[in-house]
Amino acid sequence: MNFRRITKGVVSTLSLYSLVIMQIVFAPVTGNFNAAAQDNSDAPAAIIYDNGQFQTGATSKSGVAAPSGAQWSEVQNFAGDLTNANTSAGLTCNQGGFRAADNFVVPVGETWTINSVPTFAYLTGGTATTPFTAATLRIWRGRPGDAGSTVIFGDTTTNRLASSTDTNSFRIFNTVAPSPGSPPGTTRRIWQNTLTVAPALALTTGDYWVDWATTVNSNPATAHFCPNTTIVDTRYTPIMNARQFNVATSAWVDAVDTGNPAAAIDLPQDFPFKLDGTKSGARTVPYSRKIDLGGDNRTDYTLTRNMSGAKIWFTNDNATGTTSGVQFGSTGDVNVPEDYNGDGRTDIAVWRAGTFAFFYILQSGTNTFRAEQFGQTGDDPTVIGDYDGDGRADPAVYRAGTGGSAGIFFYRASTSTASGNITRFAFGAAGDKPYPGDFDGDGRFDFSVIRNNGGNAQIFQQNSTAGFSVTNFGLFTDRFVTGDFDGDYRNDLAVIRDDGGVLRWFVNTSTSSQSLVLQYGTTATDTPTPGDYDGDSRTDFGVFRNTGVFFNFGTLSAPRQRSFGQSGDTPAAAYLVH
Repeated sequence: MNFRRITKGVVSTLSLYSLVIMQIVFAPVTGNFNAAAQDNSDAPAAIIYDNGQFQTGATSKSGVAAPSGAQWSEVQNFAGDLTNANTSAGLTCNQGGFRAADNFVVPVGETWTINSVPTFAYLTGGTATTPFTAATLRIWRGRPGDAGSTVIFGDTTTNRLASSTDTNSFRIFNTVAPSPGSPPGTTRRIWQNTLTVAPALALTTGDYWVDWATTVNSNPATAHFCPNTTIVDTRYTPIMNARQFNVATSAWVDAVDTGNPAAAIDLPQDFPFKLDGTKSGARTVPYSRKIDLGGDNRTDYTLTRNMSGAKIWFTNDNATGTTSGVQFGSTGDVNVPEDYNGDGRTDIAVWRAGTFAFFYILQSGTNTFRAEQFGQTGDDPTVIGDYDGDGRADPAVYRAGTGGSAGIFFYRASTSTASGNITRFAFGAAGDKPYPGDFDGDGRFDFSVIRNNGGNAQIFQQNSTAGFSVTNFGLFTDRFVTGDFDGDYRNDLAVIRDDGGVLRWFVNTSTSSQSLVLQYGTTATDTPTPGDYDGDSRTDFGVFRNTGVFFNFGTLSAPRQRSFGQSGDTPAAAYLVH
């Protein structure tokens, strides 16, 4: 499969994190792989979606205070890297010249009714009175410029500007990188332009895009700019994928920051915008596989250590940094932490094979012990999940097929009407590997296996709602990841490949069927640890380095690290990778 590259090259390391530099590519998926703190300025009362912040604080990186009560919106560099920074303060979005576009995802089972779309722009040298006099808006199903994408609302002529309000923020270039940086100023005042959607538009599950253009001082020819989504200490996040339309050439192009200096790596960008409206059918916190012992919807830093034949679980709370530990299990046990009692917190658990196999569970709500006899020696217990749709993990194993026999999934339902009943589902063939997850978003785990097809991987799925499917994705030797990277309540197809000493992540998002490729981590030292570390209900990229450091890169936060653990420890999140 060919990918269109948007980087100038691969930089060897990030100075702060000593990780191989992230390299990101977006392209439609067509076949196998062979060899992404919120601003609340002047927000309407019913904001149901926020595509990211642009304010970066009341003090610049160089230490200069913004005017009283105001904030800067400072172009960023990666933390610790004073050699390179983003170079773009914004992209042109004047009516008749250019249009800005970015996407949002409506999750499975939800309906979003959109009343208005707040967007953001600035006019260099503008005054304290808004210069914005008009705006146009369109909403697409699918990515603008792609075959099959269609406009479902709006046009490029109707004025939909309802209001233009001062955010009391000023766009500035990076004040420290590259040295000596640029002094901050107040010539780029950012305005929130609220664009009306009338009549209100109801949207069901899918990948949607908004595109807009604005006019200043009633003159469409006057150039002005949409600021990039800006998160302190990072030049981008893995899901950034905005686009810009050039009216003169009638062409859509990806919004990319070419970096300062010119040798800096090119990186994709997003635009800040919001959606004002209502949601229905929303699941508060859907069941998901992540190590969240604290119950705050964020993955905690958790690992196990073998000491004198016993397994010790250590957890460093994501929010507070508080460390706790408990002895549970033996050295040979398989880690299977999940939310078995449905209280929104991960339970510490292990599976032990022997004459009889058992799930041993330390229930988080009551701190009580529970034993479930289930499975036999040779089974794979890492397929645990919510198969009956009651919000609780069910004890489950996969028994590989041999010779001409099929593989078999076994699970014990936890629903009150079926509690204790064991379901047996034959699926797969000898040599197949299980790939657990909820791929159709109905709240129930599906039966899914990976088959070797001449070195490539074929994924066979019997989905509980969507039915049977076969998908070509990745190589059979890849490690397959359970995760929801686009936040639509469906597991995405995702693999990690050992590629010349680095870990390369491939994700096929379930909503848009676009491919995201990210180089993150090294083969020799890092264990993949996917999870939701920033609490946005989307899976983040993560690794545990054997020197005792967790690294993760989310969708709403800068790359971060947490020193915790030591060489020889096993991160609990590793069981999400098969």
